Amino acid sequence: MLMLMLVFALLLLIAGVILLIKPDYILDFIDRYSDSWGLYSGAIIVRLVLGLLLIYLASLSRYPMTVTVIGWIAILAAAVFLLMGKQKFTSMLKWVTKKVKPWGRVGGIASLLFGAFLLYSFA
Repeated sequence: MLMLMLVFALLLLIAGVILLIKPDYILDFIDRYSDSWGLYSGAIIVRLVLGLLLIYLASLSRYPMTVTVIGWIAILAAAVFLLMGKQKFTSMLKWVTKKVKPWGRVGGIASLLFGAFLLYSFA
């Protein structure tokens, strides 16, 4: 389980590097597939699994309370996406990708920081 958390942290670091170098690559991908069931269900499943994993492994981290809170936030986000439905999720993604395009590199920095935090917390 711990290895899964470290893999997730590394994926966040990779996504952060991609967003720093070429933010349009990820943002265009999200915009292109924003109406797909795969992206919608993936967003819910990844947040739910991540949240449960964070809560389950929190005691093994350097910051158990912080990791637990982040886990609950991830589960809450999964529930919100599920309750909002696919149509509203698609509309939200299209709106967000238009608004954040100029800020894509800032998202890359945030992804790098979160990935580094998880890596440090669990390594």
